[in-house]
Amino acid sequence: MTPAQEVKVLYIIGWGRSGSTIMGNLLGEIDGFFHGGELTYLWERGLLEGRRCGCGQLIPSCELWSDVLRRSFGDDFAATVDAQHMVQAQRDEVRVRHTWQLLKRPADRLPQDDALRRYSGAMLSLYQQIATVTGARVVIDSSKRPSDAALLRLLPGVNPYFVHLVRDPRAVAYSWARKKAQLDRDRPALMSPHTVLDSTVSWLSWNLAAESLRKRVGAGHFSLVRYEDFVSRPHAVLERILALVGEAGASVPLSEDRAAELSTNHTVSGNPDRFSTGRVKLREDREWRSKQATTDRLLTTLVALPLLHRYDYALRG
Repeated sequence: MTPAQEVKVLYIIGWGRSGSTIMGNLLGEIDGFFHGGELTYLWERGLLEGRRCGCGQLIPSCELWSDVLRRSFGDDFAATVDAQHMVQAQRDEVRVRHTWQLLKRPADRLPQDDALRRYSGAMLSLYQQIATVTGARVVIDSSKRPSDAALLRLLPGVNPYFVHLVRDPRAVAYSWARKKAQLDRDRPALMSPHTVLDSTVSWLSWNLAAESLRKRVGAGHFSLVRYEDFVSRPHAVLERILALVGEAGASVPLSEDRAAELSTNHTVSGNPDRFSTGRVKLREDREWRSKQATTDRLLTTLVALPLLHRYDYALRG
């Protein structure tokens, strides 16, 4: 693939613990699709912190990612890629609060601001070379951050599509409170938890930012999906996503009992479940309904109230 050729990028937006990893991995099993995981964390987690690819190798040692990085930044990419600069550019220019500023910029035009221009150019090259190396017609990025999604509009040669994945905020808050091991580090560690209030405020702000993106890009490139619908009717949801990106008719890798055979993937970052392979069956995690503290549920409901009805979630959960 040459830089002049257009790359379809399917970007999954939404607050964490909403099912983006399994959705991305399922889509990645479709012929012509590649799931790169949370590509926004390639620089910090993959290159600076030395975390592992979904295949188990360190990112620079993974055959696929080393090929992508060499094509993007040269044979000596370890010396030429300033990962720290990329992380700083993200912090300065592409935080969630920058979503609205990015949406004001004209589409298909790289920013002229030095830091944002370099970062945008690096992401553009990354998407293009992923498509080249994997032969994918559709590159899936499950970074979830609405600011990075807004940045996609600015990349000439990228044809972006967006899935806005939403889950009941009470289930999300309960999930963030549970301890979960990180499997991509050499030493045992736990994922950083979020308090009920922090999780719900983030759920609200990230979804509001995603709604702003929807208004900007239009229905032809944007689809709202509830996690609860995805796990209960995955065939229908995946077929809707395939139609969105112009790939209607592609075979959905699911049996009638909502099970899939997942192969080894090359996700950069994401939920530890990304390391799961073999037969995986979709099911809704309902533990929160019986075990969540009443005070936590009330607080979450109150904070999330402005968007509960928008996503068809009942007050009582």
